[in-house]
Amino acid sequence: MMKNIQSDNQNNQWFLVRCKPKQEPRASINFANQSVTSYYPLVDVVKVRRGKKQVVREAIFPGYIFVYLDPSSILASKVKNTFGVYDYVRFAGKPQVVPDVLITDLKQRADQLVDESIPPGTEMLVNDGLYKNAKGIFLESDGEKRSILLIEMLSRPTKLTVDNKNILPLEC
Repeated sequence: MMKNIQSDNQNNQWFLVRCKPKQEPRASINFANQSVTSYYPLVDVVKVRRGKKQVVREAIFPGYIFVYLDPSSILASKVKNTFGVYDYVRFAGKPQVVPDVLITDLKQRADQLVDESIPPGTEMLVNDGLYKNAKGIFLESDGEKRSILLIEMLSRPTKLTVDNKNILPLEC
């Protein structure tokens, strides 16, 4: 017999659910409306936009959300029909159970700040384009898509603006 309510937490487990693109917030709201506990982990990320550092809130796992429910309850069968959701993440045809320890760890780390900006002075390698394999020093970001590097050309330091997709930090 299926249970109609989720008040019995003894059999509840965490499951991973795949969402439609950019629909995680919508799925989270719809789960709340159905009395299903969900967790959509977000993190603050420092990014350079328009030449300025900004803190942006992003999903740790874009396209996924965790739900906490009893797999034998009627609510478990409604997950697939929730707006913004595709289905459970399955292995061997069964919804994958996520350990409670993982969710607890994610919740503890949620307050951390991730800085994706490159610190000035970082050695960089140009991996594509006219200056392929040139080594330089990162000076600053030039908008969202470009960076300014200091490279040595003809025995002189020269500023070079390159696409961010064409540069990589050198491993120390």
